[in-house]
Amino acid sequence: MDRLLYDLCVDWGFCLPPQAQEAIVEKVDWNADEFACKVLEAEGMNPEYEKRWRKLIGQKFKERFA
Repeated sequence: MDRLLYDLCVDWGFCLPPQAQEAIVEKVDWNADEFACKVLEAEGMNPEYEKRWRKLIGQKFKERFA
């Protein structure tokens, strides 16, 4: 999970604060959409309005963990 968060930061600028990173890493049973929503929320974005990013982040999650 740390590597995925690193990639999101380097590739797309989603560099989450340490507290948000810890919360994401500690949770074990993510699905792609939940993960994408959490990342967007941690960035102060509304996942309901960020459908493109939600899809792209979800795809990156699936590539890493599917």
